[in-house]
Amino acid sequence: MLGTLTVHDGTAERPIRGPKARTLLAVLLLNADRPVSLDRLVDALWGERAPATAEASLRNLVARLRKSLADEDGTRLRATPAGYRLVVADEELDTRRFEAAVRRAHAAHEAGDLPAVLAETATALDLWRGEPLADLPEAAGNGAACEQWRESRLQALEWRFDAELRLGRPHALIPELTRLVGEHPLREAFHAQLIRALQATGDRARALAVHQRLRTALVEELGVEPGPAVREAHRRLLAEQPEPEPELLSEPEPELLSEPEPVSEPEPVSEPEPVSASTSTPTPTPVAAERPRPAQLPSSAAHFVGRQEQLEALRRALLAGSDRTAVAVVSGMAGVGKSALAVRCADGLRAEFPDGQLFLNLRGATPGLAPLTAHAALTALLLGLGTAPGAIPEDAGGAAALLRTALAGTRTLLVLDDAADPAQVRPLLPATPGCAVLVTGRTPMHTLDHALHLRLDALSERDSIALVERTAGRSTADRSVVAIEQADLARLVRLCGRLPLALRIAGARLAARRTLPVRGLVGRLEEPADRLDELELDDLSIRQSLALTHDSLRASTRRPDLRAADALAAIGAIDLPDYSAPLLSAVLRITPAQAGAALDRLVEVALLDEPRPDRYAPHDLVRDYARELVPDPAERTRHVRAALGWYLDLSNRMALAIDPSAHQVRRLPPVDDADRLDRDTAFDLGDAEFGNLSTLVERVAATPWATAAEVSLPVRALAPYLRVRRHPESFRLNELVRGLALRDDDRTALVHALSDMAHVHFVTGRSLQGVELLDQSLALVDDPAHRRSLLGNRGLLLSNLGRVQEAVASLEESLALAVQTGDLRSQATVLSALGNLLEADDPHLAIAHHRRSVEAGRRSDFGDAVSAGLANIGFAHLRLDDPATALDYFIESTAPSPWVSPWHVVLENRRGQAEALRRLGRLEEALDLVRDLLGQATALQDAFATGTIEHTHGLVLRDLGRLPEARAAWRAALARLGTSSHQAIAELRELLAAG
Repeated sequence: MLGTLTVHDGTAERPIRGPKARTLLAVLLLNADRPVSLDRLVDALWGERAPATAEASLRNLVARLRKSLADEDGTRLRATPAGYRLVVADEELDTRRFEAAVRRAHAAHEAGDLPAVLAETATALDLWRGEPLADLPEAAGNGAACEQWRESRLQALEWRFDAELRLGRPHALIPELTRLVGEHPLREAFHAQLIRALQATGDRARALAVHQRLRTALVEELGVEPGPAVREAHRRLLAEQPEPEPELLSEPEPELLSEPEPVSEPEPVSEPEPVSASTSTPTPTPVAAERPRPAQLPSSAAHFVGRQEQLEALRRALLAGSDRTAVAVVSGMAGVGKSALAVRCADGLRAEFPDGQLFLNLRGATPGLAPLTAHAALTALLLGLGTAPGAIPEDAGGAAALLRTALAGTRTLLVLDDAADPAQVRPLLPATPGCAVLVTGRTPMHTLDHALHLRLDALSERDSIALVERTAGRSTADRSVVAIEQADLARLVRLCGRLPLALRIAGARLAARRTLPVRGLVGRLEEPADRLDELELDDLSIRQSLALTHDSLRASTRRPDLRAADALAAIGAIDLPDYSAPLLSAVLRITPAQAGAALDRLVEVALLDEPRPDRYAPHDLVRDYARELVPDPAERTRHVRAALGWYLDLSNRMALAIDPSAHQVRRLPPVDDADRLDRDTAFDLGDAEFGNLSTLVERVAATPWATAAEVSLPVRALAPYLRVRRHPESFRLNELVRGLALRDDDRTALVHALSDMAHVHFVTGRSLQGVELLDQSLALVDDPAHRRSLLGNRGLLLSNLGRVQEAVASLEESLALAVQTGDLRSQATVLSALGNLLEADDPHLAIAHHRRSVEAGRRSDFGDAVSAGLANIGFAHLRLDDPATALDYFIESTAPSPWVSPWHVVLENRRGQAEALRRLGRLEEALDLVRDLLGQATALQDAFATGTIEHTHGLVLRDLGRLPEARAAWRAALARLGTSSHQAIAELRELLAAG
């Protein structure tokens, strides 16, 4: 990454093509060995204009990147519950090797070990190929990291030059130092070293000129004198030449250092002159003449960073001319910086509101204090305007009227901080134009009409790092430390959720312990159970800030608030990536509408976000807080079991909609007619909920109370969905079930887990491993229907292995059981498999079997069998060297239908279609079809499918006369099929051997 982004496999460069693929890799490398969320990746790739298909496109990019990295099995670029993680060893990444060398150089520099300094700086600088990630946009999130590496490089150069000078070798340094002072005209270290080098070579005149130019630049641009290192170099230079300095440049005292010129002040306001009765200007009332101009704004935050767009939006809203008072509302979660933003904005508007600025903390979420009543708030504002205490009406309505009167005709700015709700704010609003009101609060207060509503989010990573640096006091005191620790700072701000309050606490901790490295604080924050403890210091506390909001919901008498408090506790107990109203309704035993209202209420009080319609997720620190709300293990278990029960019900309904026969064979619970799903809805729900269900199963399987039975059922019910969607997690989930089943001696759970693992082996070409698992299953099963299914699958696997006699025996036994039980679906599957076995010796007999399979599939509404049977007839016609007829069957097999076929069925159908087109000489059509299939297989991370398609791809390329490309495709096919037992491997080796 220290230069343009390049990837080597140890022998040659592996090109990463396309700007988005390169940006994706850069973001993953910048966060190597740490999960990167889908939202963050989408933001880096598309910014604010992400298309609706962004996540699907991202998965395609991941698949392409895995292919470029030769990582089709996903062992390096791993999927995580919330995104992806790239596994990289320290020695594989130039930036890590660079940072390690810089740290060693720093240690050697501090120890005065000059040879070690030269060796380690050489190691670091040799890795520098140019501007880091020069070919990628800063939107990839590389700004802070690149700045760190640039600073570390300059620091390494400083240490190297210092060592060379102390070893008495100045001559070779002068050209490089001359160039560097030109590139960095205000970097004092390089100037001091150039002065020393020039002095050592006897060129004192140039050394003096270097000092003069630096001093002039510092004074004119920054208003400061050179620092100690430059002054010391200058002193030593003058000690060798006691006569006055030559006048290279005149040195007048800079204006910035002189006393400032007096600034004209406005004339003091005098008593108003009498005006004649003929003038239209009214005589000011005594109250207006005597009223003070309040200036109540607190000091602006010392370390305010970022928020420029929000400041400009607020400024425009508060200064917009209209026929009413300008109102702006800033809302957001606790600690996001609402008050700091409001004060900074108001401070910049003092001149625009010459009649004064009022500030009032309404105590909507102040620890230990109740929110101000309307009358108390009105009294405070009126006193600030100079109203005598005895003149303030005792009722809130009268006080509100007096406030509106006092503010009429003035340009006064009111900052109402920490408002509880709109009802608290409304009585305090002026009624006439000229004034402006800036409100902050945790709720958005959308019922305040004619107001700008600004929802404040977390800071950007760059601004977050800047806030920590400034708060810690490490941004200028020791640049070498900051440079080396930038990567740790980036990790630190992510652990703080980029929340300003958390960042201030982290910075204050670093400031309090100057010897505490950033990495040390990162280590403390990485443990979720301890994170909120670490984010407390003096009167600052993330936990307390969040508790105020939750406690206010818990103390409310409104049922929606109480349900919202319960929902947050449930969210912490089940701890999933995101949440929906139906899930929470099952966990809390309330209606979906009530659960939806509770989730919406949590969004209103900034304890949840709604990243997608009807999907809710907490901020990371809110997630940490929510985990603490249910300390009782029994209650947590009850919540988790309720969530698992809901997912079992969902996956059970999905299984029935997708494959009714599999639902029956797997002995899944019955589904009421009213709860049945259609296939499209089933797939949509599976796509939305699979990440949650996978996470939940893993978490439950790790608990001491989990049983094989309760974990097996939802995984077993997921199988029809997983077989179509081809989730790679299917094998892992069934491995978890197998482990529990062996522990509990649960034969039913074990058989289903082994069978589903065997299916994964089948679709990935590992037929021998699949047969072994099915043999283990058959030894445990007596039920005829289940044995029939296992025997049929075993026959298919044996067929792939070329063990024809065993395959026929297994399939015929399966067919007999299917006829015995009247199972048309199973008959269709077995007949198709028998036809495939017969095809090599008797294609016509094979076609007869396939026709019977298609008929059985149609009679049982089994779309997979119909599609596969038609495709198999096509393959038999290819065997008969009749590609035209074969193409008709392949096209019919892929025609739109009410059935959604599994990927492996779709793959074979379309691969056969491409082969028929190839034999007919329609090569460009065949090439387009094959490349489309390759894109789908890559997106699904299916190495086995990619291998079979590359086989056909090579044949098409060969017929087009592009033999080098064909051989490359065959080599790729062999690499992907090499661990399988696919029959195409022998043909691929022959093709490659033939040249």
